[in-house]
Formats: sequence, structure tokens, C-alpha cells
Amino acid sequence: MFYLVGIGLKPEHLTLEAQNILKECSEIYLERYTSQYSEGSFEFLEALLGRKVILTDRHEVENEFGKKLQKAKSGNVALLVFGNALTATTHIQLLLDCRKFKVPFSFIPGISLTNFIALSGLQEYKFGRSVTIVQPEANYSPDSFYDFIKENQKLGLHSLCFLDIKQEKKKLLSIKEALGILEVIEGKRKDSLLKKSVLVGIAGAGSSKMQIKAGSVNDLKRFSFNSFPQALIICGSLSEKEREALNALSV
Repeated sequence: MFYLVGIGLKPEHLTLEAQNILKECSEIYLERYTSQYSEGSFEFLEALLGRKVILTDRHEVENEFGKKLQKAKSGNVALLVFGNALTATTHIQLLLDCRKFKVPFSFIPGISLTNFIALSGLQEYKFGRSVTIVQPEANYSPDSFYDFIKENQKLGLHSLCFLDIKQEKKKLLSIKEALGILEVIEGKRKDSLLKKSVLVGIAGAGSSKMQIKAGSVNDLKRFSFNSFPQALIICGSLSEKEREALNALSV
């Protein structure tokens, strides 16, 4: 059996169901590309399970995981993913591969950032398409995420923006850096979406150091977000209750 397991945002988020299943697995892998713990450590996770966990990266999961899926025909193999495992299309593809090669599988959900966005006071049903703000590199500077944010705005919907992670460089994009990227895009397009919007920054979701700050773009740039991972919400139309909650629940 192949188990795709969401492990939450800290070791304590691992469900009892997941713990019981992982104790029966012969091989356990942890995909470290999409995120990281907001609190706690990889070593604590291993101690909690009493098992060795093998680190793997995006390239291996996307291109070389087929051999490990074949092992799941005769034994129990698990892939651990931070947060909720089916947020990324890469992990959905693994389940499609299981169907294709007749590998039995099971999905164990986990706590993710999306479970904490309502703590900002925003209503979950008013969110549109989520996006990832990507750190520009030489010869690579995508900005399609900005178009999706604008589409959400036109519909009055909020935009949850995940921030780029480059584990190979140990680099996690910060809220301030993300705002800078958006401002560069707006400058090129002569747009003013950020200045017109209420923004919410979330840092260290699920941890004891979690921070939620609502305000203008300048408010968030001045605020000290000191825990990771971080995320940004660009608000659409706000109800009176949402405005009240943002004021009350924001630091």
C-alpha cells in the first residue's frame, strides 16, 4: 500500500491515524520542497514515530518516485508532505500513477495553512483561486499570479498567496519580499491594486509564534514578521463583520 500523508505544520499536528499507519510502513519518505514546519523539527518527527524518515526532493518525487510506488505493491510505503498532501498537483499525479500501475493507495489528510486563514476574520467561502508568488531569477520572472489576483478582485474574492520556497538554497520568500515583487509588477503595468486593497500577512501558522497582521501595503512593510513560513492575503470585498474581525484579531 502507498500512503500519501499530510503531516501538518508541526510534529504535534500528525494525526493518530497517520501515526498508526506509519508504524506499519517499511519505508517512509518526507518531501521537503513545498514547505517546512512552522515549529518543531525533523528530528522530533522521527522521535515521535520511532522510525527513520528519508528526505526526498521535488525532482525525485516528480521523476523518480515510480520505483518506490512499485515497492508499495508488496509492502507499505509512505510519502509525508507538510500541510495537506493534495494541495500540490505533483502529489495528485502520484495517485494517478498508482491507478495506472495498479498500486493500492490511501490518503491521510493533514492540517494546512488554509485551516488558519479564517483566524484572520475573513470568511473562507469568499476566497478565490490561490496563487504562489514566485521569486524572480535570471531569465525567469513569471507574473501570471498577478493576473489571477486581479481576476479574484473583479469578483470581490480574497486571494491567498503562498510564498515561494527554494529548499535547495534554504530560501523562504518573506511577506516584505513578496510585496516588493508585486510592486515591481504593478509599476510595469501602471496598476494600483495593492494600494487599493486591505492586506493580511500570516507568519508561522500553527506555531506558538503565529502572527496575523492586517492593514495597508505600507503597514505590512513596516511590521516585523519574524516567523516562517509566511503567506499573504489580498482582500477583495469586505463585509462589515469581516472588517470588525480583522480589526479585532490582527496584532
